[in-house]
Amino acid sequence: MSRTFLAVVGLLYVFMLAPLVVVVVVSFNAGTVTDFPPSGLSFRWYAYALSLDLYVNAIITSIWLGLAAAALSMPLGLMASIGIARGRFPGRDALQAFFLAPLATPGIVVGIALLVSYAAVGLRDAPLRLLLAHVLITFPFSVRTILASLSRLDPSLEEAAATLGASPAKLFWRVTFPLIQPGIAAGAIFSFVMSFDNIPVSIFLTDVHTNTIPIAIMSYLEYNLDPSIAAVSSMLIVGSLALALLLERIFGLRRVMGM
Repeated sequence: MSRTFLAVVGLLYVFMLAPLVVVVVVSFNAGTVTDFPPSGLSFRWYAYALSLDLYVNAIITSIWLGLAAAALSMPLGLMASIGIARGRFPGRDALQAFFLAPLATPGIVVGIALLVSYAAVGLRDAPLRLLLAHVLITFPFSVRTILASLSRLDPSLEEAAATLGASPAKLFWRVTFPLIQPGIAAGAIFSFVMSFDNIPVSIFLTDVHTNTIPIAIMSYLEYNLDPSIAAVSSMLIVGSLALALLLERIFGLRRVMGM
């Protein structure tokens, strides 16, 4: 590889990672305002952030919401993907486009539509409203990744198992399911990340007692600008890195991403 190419790649990495480094450095600021470079180093803003119920409750909400949305969207996406990939019926392509439609629909439109729909049926429970909404927005990612895994699956493997007398259930659990596990794992990861990071839909469905962490940060920013926001962001960065390393340790990222 040429030096020019390596220099361009290096600049791209600096461009992407420099803001994260700045956020982490600012989080250790000993002063009372957000400045860079910091006037001194301290963990005071981490302690302050963890003492605020606004942040703590929002992080807990975002974690359980992301896990629940991924857990529900994966089996739904698996069934939909199997039906689309293996079914032979009129309108199959239209059904696939319908399932993937939330990917192409602006989040703010989805949020307003869900708010109006929930109001029409009298659904006022914020956690349930958020869960249903996040399943809706994560479901297409499950369908897309599992369909990609199914498209790369060699049909002769399933045909061989069926020829040898495997029942449809055994064929799925012994042959198909193990081979599409990378797509399922990738769909679960994308679902959790998209749920955890969502703002356009969630902002219409939260209430005073139930907030996700992105919305909690936005609410705090309306009236405050101190390094506690950087501290929370740094904890999220470290948590994301730890999750990536854990997945690499357990599965291997290339395998999980279907590469």
